[in-house]
Order: sequence, then C-alpha cells, then structure tokens
Amino acid sequence: MAAFSVFQKHLNPAVSLLEVSNTLASATLSLFGAQVLHYTPKRDGRERLFLSGAAQLDGSKSIRGGIPLCWPWFGAHPSNPALPAHGFARTRPWYLAAMEHSVQGHRLLLLPQDNHDCGHLSVELEVLIGAQLELRLRTRNHGTTAAPLSGALHTYFAVSDIMQIQLYGLKGPYSDKTRNWAHFDTPAPYRIEAETDRIHLTPVETVTLHDPLGDTRISSKGHDSLVVWNPWHDAHQRFPDLAPEDYRHMLCVETALTQSFMLAPDATHVLTQIIE
Repeated sequence: MAAFSVFQKHLNPAVSLLEVSNTLASATLSLFGAQVLHYTPKRDGRERLFLSGAAQLDGSKSIRGGIPLCWPWFGAHPSNPALPAHGFARTRPWYLAAMEHSVQGHRLLLLPQDNHDCGHLSVELEVLIGAQLELRLRTRNHGTTAAPLSGALHTYFAVSDIMQIQLYGLKGPYSDKTRNWAHFDTPAPYRIEAETDRIHLTPVETVTLHDPLGDTRISSKGHDSLVVWNPWHDAHQRFPDLAPEDYRHMLCVETALTQSFMLAPDATHVLTQIIE
C-alpha cells in the first residue's frame, strides 16, 4: 500500500471531495466551501471533527460540520442584512491550486474560483494535514484604502457527550448572544449545560477541549476573539441539517476576528488554527 494517497470524489455537480491519507493522518475536504470535513491523526485514530449526518452535500447551502470558512465577515453583514450570514466563502466553489507532500504531511493550497463581489480583498486557504491539522486563511487587500475584515474558522469539534466535556485556557470577559450580548466573566470550570453562543474577547493562543475519550488542543493566531457555540437540544427544530441528538456530540470553538479589524492597503492578514 502506498505511504500516501489523494483521491478526488465527485458527489454531484456542485460538491467534490478530496480524500487525503498519509502516514500521519487522514482527512476529507470539500471543494464546495474549501471545507475540511474530517481529520483523524493516525497516532490515536480519533476523529477530531463533527459532521452532521443530516448535513446537505448538494451545494444548496453551507455544510453543517467540519470547518466552515466565515469570510469576509462574521455573522450578519454590518451594513446589508440581505447578504448571506458569515460571508461568501463557505458557499463558493474552490479549486486545488497546489499540493506538496513532505515528512510533515500534505500541504494544500485552495483558491476560490472567483472573488468578483469581494471588493479589493482576495482570499486563499492553506491546509496542512499531518500530525496536526493546520489551517491558514490568508486575506490580502489589493486596494488603496483600509478595508473592514471579520471572519472565523468555524470549527465543529466531535465530542463523546457534551455533558462530559470541559474547556481549559479561556479567560476574561465574553459577550453572550443568548443574553442580548451582555458581558460576563469566563466560568471556571467551563462546562456546557445549556444553549451557548459566546464571543470570548481575550484572544488566548491555546484552548484545550477535554473529553473523557481524549483531549484536543486548539491553537490560534491572527485572531482577536474565540467563539464557543452549541445550539442545544432544540437545534434540529431551528436547523434542519442537524439531527435531534447532534448537539450532544459537537462543540464549536472558533478562531475568529470579530472586533472591528481593518486591513491596511497592500497588507495581508492570516487567521490560523492548529488542531492536535
């Protein structure tokens, strides 16, 4: 058997998958949305990412699970609510522009097929699939004036049971969407016991997701906040692409830009998340 392999699978006219395997890990990426759907290090064989069994894989909407790209804005558009939430990137076709294999694993460069409605901003995604999963979402401002930029690596982590996990490493205040964006101090211990939608405003570099089946280390760079989200037990009523029990087996911990960041002209910003 080959030490590494890369296969492309066409699910339908809108969605193609890249299946990558090497001596360190295996992963699946969707070229619709440039979205990593699965990542399993071979050192322990434990899937790190959650993908809903009810996720729509036909290109009709963003895929519920894995690592959706929120770009070039996070949440609702700041001035035009008619535009799609979380930007264009997660519902656009992308293509594999370059790939290399080394002792570190596979490094892939993904580019969108067009940037026609993103003003002077361009974007690319670099993914390293190895002993760790590393994503670098790189934005460049080709204009002559500063441009607003927000976004997130909206990662859905797989958990054995949401009632059994804890988060370590978060600190400082957070803004709580479920309570009209009021500010509260980060709890300790940090458990998920109800609907949770929080923007943590202190950009710590490392968070540990503790699960009885194994810890996941999440490192971030280029961010100004971290988002923690679980929609809780009635989520399937609000989100048809979530099954009734999915909330028990997922937790989003998102490396994010949410605090009025401006990208200078002819400058580049890199939002990085590393999963171990």
